[in-house]
Amino acid sequence: MREYIEANIMVIRKYLKKRNKVLSKLNKISIMEEFKEWNKDQIPETESIWTLPDLTSNYRLENFCRSIKKKYDDQSTT
Repeated sequence: MREYIEANIMVIRKYLKKRNKVLSKLNKISIMEEFKEWNKDQIPETESIWTLPDLTSNYRLENFCRSIKKKYDDQSTT
């Protein structure tokens, strides 16, 4: 997962570098503020990475909701 995220961030950085050349100063600042959190050189190995699941299909959404409910119910009984 970490390699996948790093690869995506590299693609975003390349795009931003090209895009910043044609943006106004105000838009440039706005975009860089949004991207600042992810614009680190690398994500430390000790840092956890959280991703959101793809819930665009009803099956995945229902499965995700069942999983959360099961985990929540398991924790509430202990």
